[in-house]
Amino acid sequence: MKENSSKVLITGATGWLGRETVARVLEGKLEGISKADLILASSNGRDLELDSLGVFATDPLSEIRDTKSKDAIDGLVHLAFITKDKTAEYSFSDYVAKNIELISAACKIIEREKPKWVVVVSSGAIIDRSTMEIENDVLRNPYGFCKRIEEALIAESAHKVGANIVIGRLWGGTGLYMPIKRAYAISDFIESAKEKNAISINSGGEVIRRYCDAGDFMEVLVRAALKGETTTIDSGGSIIEVGELAKLISARMGGVPITRSHTPTPLDDYYPRGSEFEDLAKSVGVQLHGIDEQVLRTLKSHKVPNFG
Repeated sequence: MKENSSKVLITGATGWLGRETVARVLEGKLEGISKADLILASSNGRDLELDSLGVFATDPLSEIRDTKSKDAIDGLVHLAFITKDKTAEYSFSDYVAKNIELISAACKIIEREKPKWVVVVSSGAIIDRSTMEIENDVLRNPYGFCKRIEEALIAESAHKVGANIVIGRLWGGTGLYMPIKRAYAISDFIESAKEKNAISINSGGEVIRRYCDAGDFMEVLVRAALKGETTTIDSGGSIIEVGELAKLISARMGGVPITRSHTPTPLDDYYPRGSEFEDLAKSVGVQLHGIDEQVLRTLKSHKVPNFG
C-alpha cells in the first residue's frame, strides 16, 4: 500500500498573499513543494484564478477544519483573515468574532494534523505608530487586535505539536497580484494616473514608506519554515518617500503630472529600519526585488497598458 503523501495546506488561497504563494510554487521557487502537494482552502471554495498559470479548485475551509485530511499535512500556510479594509462592514464584536473563528479553525487544523511547520502572516498594524509599541487601543484598531490574537494562538498550537513557526509581519506590500485598493499609496497613484492622467499627493510633509514584493515576502517565510526556522520578523524592503514613489510611477506611465499639497503636515514615518528581513532572505536564497522592479510588477497587477 502506498504511504500517505505529505501536503501543504494554504488557507485564504484566493486572497492576495495566497495567490502570490501559489504562484511561487507553480514557478518552482519553493523547492520541495509542487503543485501536486498543495491543498488550497478558501472561505467558500471558489476557484483560484492565476492569469496565465491557470485556474485551481479550492476546498471550503470548513470542510478541512472539520475533517482529517486523507494525506499527511506537512506544512500550513495560514492566510485566511478578514482584512483591515473590511472593518467598516462589521460591528467591532462581529469583526472580532469572525476572525476568531478563522484563527480557531487554523488552531484546530494544527492540533489535529500536527504539521512539521507553520507560516502565518501578521501585520505592522499590531504596532502603535506613535509609540512603536504593541497597540493597546482595541476599539481604534480591531484589525491589529485580531492579528495580535492570531500570532499568540497559532504560535501556541504550533508549539503544542512541536511544529516550527514563522510569523511574518507585512508592513508594505507590492507585487504581481496586488489588489486594487485606493487605501494603498502605490495603488492610489497608479489608479489616479490611469483615470485622471495625474497623480495627487495630499500630504505636504514627508511620508516615508517601506515596500516589499509580496511574492518575495511569502517565498522568504515559507523557505525559512522549510529550513526549520522559528521566528517573528517584520517585512523589510525599499524605503522611499512617497514623492519619489510618485516620480517612479509617473516615469513608467509616460510622464504623468504630479501635484502635491503645500500645506505643512507632520512627518509620517513609522516603519522599522532593521535589516533582519534582508538577512533572512539572503540566508534562504531569495533575491529581493528592488523598488524599480516592484513598481513594474505592481503596474502589471493593475493592468496598466503595456504592463499587463
